[in-house]
Amino acid sequence: MIRLPLLTTLLLLLTLPTHAARLELADNLTLLASSRGQVSPFERALTLPAGDTRLLVRFDSPLDPSSTNESQGRVRSAPLLLTLALPSSGTLRLVTTPLADSRAIRHFAAHPSLRLETPEGSHPLSATPLPRSQDSLMTDYQALLARYDAPARAAITPPPATLTQPAATSDAEPVDPELQRRYLAADDAQRKAFLRWALTLCAGTGP
Repeated sequence: MIRLPLLTTLLLLLTLPTHAARLELADNLTLLASSRGQVSPFERALTLPAGDTRLLVRFDSPLDPSSTNESQGRVRSAPLLLTLALPSSGTLRLVTTPLADSRAIRHFAAHPSLRLETPEGSHPLSATPLPRSQDSLMTDYQALLARYDAPARAAITPPPATLTQPAATSDAEPVDPELQRRYLAADDAQRKAFLRWALTLCAGTGP
C-alpha cells in the first residue's frame, strides 16, 4: 500500500528551492523561536528559505562585556519580535548597535535597536518587545511566537506548489516546518539519502 500522506510530503519537498540564506546571530543575542520551526537557544546560525521569517530573540549581555568576571550580573531584554525578509542565498548577520558601557547596555535592553548586516550593507530593524508578563522560565516561546504570528500567517506562508496530485491526497497534512527547515539545511548527499529512504518507505506494503 502506498502511504499517500508521506508521498505527498515527498513530492512537496522535491519542489522546495535548494537555495537558502544563512542567518547568523551576534553573541549577545539568543534565539528563542522561529516561524520556520523549532529552534534551540544554543543555535548561533540558521539556514532559512527565502521569504518572510518571524523570530523571537533576546538581548542577553554581561553588564561589563569587556570583563570575564560576571559578578556584576547580566542584563536581559524582553523577548523581541522580528520580521525578516530573507533572500534566496547569502549570509546575513543580526547584530546590536555598539554598546560602550553598562549604561548603554541597560538602555539598549529597554530600547533595543537591532541591525541586519547583509552583503549590500547594514540595515536597521524594528524589534517589538513583548510584555514581560509573558516571559518566564516556563514560557513556551514557540507557542508564544505562534500566538503573535497568527494574524500574519497567511501573508508569510508560501503558496502551495503546483502539482498534479490524486484527489485522495487533497486534504493531506502540509509539510512540517521543522522537516522543511532540516531538508533545506541538509547538503546534497543528505538530501539524496533522505529521498531514497522516503521512496523506499512509500513503495512498502502495509500489514
